[in-house]
Amino acid sequence: MPNSDNTFGVFNKTTRIYSIIYADDQSTVPQSFGGNVETAKSFFFTEDALACWNDNSTQIQWAITDDGNSLKVTNAFGTKGGDLDPADDWAGIWSSTKTALQGADNWIKSSAMTMELDGPKDSVAKGWKVETSDAHLF
Repeated sequence: MPNSDNTFGVFNKTTRIYSIIYADDQSTVPQSFGGNVETAKSFFFTEDALACWNDNSTQIQWAITDDGNSLKVTNAFGTKGGDLDPADDWAGIWSSTKTALQGADNWIKSSAMTMELDGPKDSVAKGWKVETSDAHLF
């Protein structure tokens, strides 16, 4: 659940779109989330990553992209106020936690990037891609 620290406003709204791509041609890997955002979230992100999103965002909304293959998230951060070092505020904590989790290979699930053993691109390596978007969810 997002924090409710919006007394001083909400800032740094950002929208990101996460996709799994084929390493050879950078095309998006088709997904079957069944229209379920929770399925998509747990496909892409580790439990620690989801906790980072939820604990540090003051506003957050998730959606599956129109093509059904990617996950879109818009989040924004409140501030604790005062003469706080920005690194100790919600956006700073989110950013440093995300960086630490990525460094420990604990952000995107490794299972999201396993090699495909059957299908249109047999045994092709995959990676993940994140794009920013101005089309916010809120």
